[in-house]
Amino acid sequence: MFKVNWQYRAIAAVLALFFWYLISGQEKVEIWITVPVEIVNLPSDHVIASGLVNSIRVRARGTSTILSRMETGRINYPLDLSGIRRGQNVVNLDSKNINLPRAVEVVEMDPSSLELEIDRQISKTLPVHVKWQAHISPEFELREIRVEPEYVRVRGGARILDSVDEIETSHVEIKGETPRRVIKKVDLALFPEVEASVTEVLVEFLFGPVLEEIWVRKPVQVIADEGVNFRIDPDHVRANLALPRFLVRTDNWRDQINYYIKVTQDMGAGMHSVEVMTDLPRDGMALEKRPETIDVEILN
Repeated sequence: MFKVNWQYRAIAAVLALFFWYLISGQEKVEIWITVPVEIVNLPSDHVIASGLVNSIRVRARGTSTILSRMETGRINYPLDLSGIRRGQNVVNLDSKNINLPRAVEVVEMDPSSLELEIDRQISKTLPVHVKWQAHISPEFELREIRVEPEYVRVRGGARILDSVDEIETSHVEIKGETPRRVIKKVDLALFPEVEASVTEVLVEFLFGPVLEEIWVRKPVQVIADEGVNFRIDPDHVRANLALPRFLVRTDNWRDQINYYIKVTQDMGAGMHSVEVMTDLPRDGMALEKRPETIDVEILN
């Protein structure tokens, strides 16, 4: 008798659980879901300056069974802007535009409307301006910045781009006591509402020592082919040189400076005017030479 009662009780418990699941599955519940907004039919000469949201929150009602099976990743809100005009626009959101299952209804949307500012879209080609800072020796300085590309094509609202003359990069920080050449890929600092032909540029920084101008007088060295007899006039040259500042503060720096001319056998007998050449330390430059040429008389 106990065995039979136990079997009936087990069957009754299973049936009760089944009917509870069946009834609870048909009970209406509400959940909040996030629905992405997709822009459609925006006129090509218009741009949204402000007010656009990436998604809206939707309170949906349906049975727990249907809601649990709903693929929220496929749900979106197509925002039709075909009738939009420049300036301020209030766009009311319609729940019918959300592609929910038929058995699911929309109870609430947050927000229920959007205030969009529409601007005229323009395009401009602008130079790239590099924002940078260097922590280097005071004896070194920036010589040149090269950017590739130098100009960027941008597109956006006239309200923003009409007052923009250049596109800045994100901040670049350079470290090192005596850098010579630094190459970096740098992002452009664009407004969120602005599109660009590229989003990053290649920047090359060229550094060198700080130069100091100084006049240096030295004898002219002659590099002559064997067997050539000659006379030169004058035998000294003064030159205005740009030399690294740290170099001219050292001892015997003049020993690293040489002026010379070349005399060759094919020059032939007679008078010749030969250019004065300079042999200078690294980064040194000859700005002016007095004289520029030396008179050379070939005697044989």
